[in-house]
Amino acid sequence: MTLTDLPSELPLLRANVRANESPASCPVAVEPLKWGDADAVARVGKKDVVLCSDALYQNDEATQLALAETLLGVCEIRKGRIMFAYNFRENLAADRRFFDATDALFGDPTRHDVEEDEDIWLFEYQPLTRC
Repeated sequence: MTLTDLPSELPLLRANVRANESPASCPVAVEPLKWGDADAVARVGKKDVVLCSDALYQNDEATQLALAETLLGVCEIRKGRIMFAYNFRENLAADRRFFDATDALFGDPTRHDVEEDEDIWLFEYQPLTRC
């Protein structure tokens, strides 16, 4: 398992990993990953499953596009999937650039219901198979 965040947030992320370790824990790597940084994407590598929670909040269009491209960069093309939890707050139009980009990169997502909260949407993306 690999957990990512901005370089400035890694000390807190590492502290959380240490606080939750147990003898039965799987190995956890902590890596910096700035969206849109091709070198950081290459260091993280391809993953079978990518989990994102509450990643869109007051991001500008360039950041939204960088997030979508980063998700494609870290997801295995043929067998990978991205589980993306989105908290609908007040204005879906503000996050439109991200959803337009993911539509182009991944096609239509599967939307899963989250019973406890109708404002949380869970999307499942799979990369389109392209050469």
